[in-house]
Amino acid sequence: MKEKFIIEKNWLDPHIIESDEPFEMRYPHAIQIELMDICNLHCTHCYLETEEYKKNRTGLISFDFFVSMMNRLEECVKNTTTIAFTMVEALMHPNIFDMFDLVLKMNPNIGLKIATNGILLTERRVKLLKEYEMKMKNTNGNNPQILVSVDGYKKETVEKIKTGVSYDKLMRGMKMLKKYKVPYHVSFVVMKDNIDELIDLIPLCKELGASSIRANPIMVWESKLFNESVGIYSDSSIDKVDEYYKKCEKLANSLDMNFYYRRTYFKPMGCGFSSYTMYITMDRHGVKGGDIVPCQWYTTDFPFSMNKETTYTNKTVWGNIFD
Repeated sequence: MKEKFIIEKNWLDPHIIESDEPFEMRYPHAIQIELMDICNLHCTHCYLETEEYKKNRTGLISFDFFVSMMNRLEECVKNTTTIAFTMVEALMHPNIFDMFDLVLKMNPNIGLKIATNGILLTERRVKLLKEYEMKMKNTNGNNPQILVSVDGYKKETVEKIKTGVSYDKLMRGMKMLKKYKVPYHVSFVVMKDNIDELIDLIPLCKELGASSIRANPIMVWESKLFNESVGIYSDSSIDKVDEYYKKCEKLANSLDMNFYYRRTYFKPMGCGFSSYTMYITMDRHGVKGGDIVPCQWYTTDFPFSMNKETTYTNKTVWGNIFD
């Protein structure tokens, strides 16, 4: 029997999880692990292509380091809702499914989240993702959250934006997810070069089995990206774009898909992610990882670390993980 489609409320800002407990006395709602600082693509808008990252690339996190971090974080893992495996291509890591197993052993009720550009969605990997979906559904009712990045409708647009991608392999991967009935979502980075294709992409994503589309504004890592040809921002709302998003949302909902989008104007604010997320850094060029920040785009000194002293490491936080 087909499940009834439920329209979910769009969120313009990162939502904030309210709590009366002090931050240091409550567990994080989600944990994100930096698995790598490399990718199989070289998208011009990606933070990995900034000069700072290119000169400091290390590669992949070791599985031993991951195990040691999870052992230190066991109380957190047992009391959180989701583990997100990097913001890059999680399927590049040869131990990604071993990592799934370790986390699920610590907390059988946890949710797992990965992002992928789609070209590594081979039949073998998709079958494994299906196995985890069935295992988790029987245990806790969750599915692995799979986010596939598709930044255009036309082949030439996708291959221009996502340097090194094969559009045909991306389509093959999405078809494979549909074939094995693996639930997934689509992420679309909105730029001036591709926004007109967003509305055409929606029916295609429906045909390929996606359940929702997230239209995310481009994040400006370097000043060279902040120009008229890339970003869509203004000091006030861009009515034309807002109306276009609503038109996309209406189309998606008519196809039993959810559609999410962000605001088009600048609004200095505290990010909602910091209210519920902890991000764990990797080893990099001899510098021990294990630093803890609200998210990977945190720009000031790390407030906590599991491997070196900081101002706060003498505090009792999250089950004494710093002891």
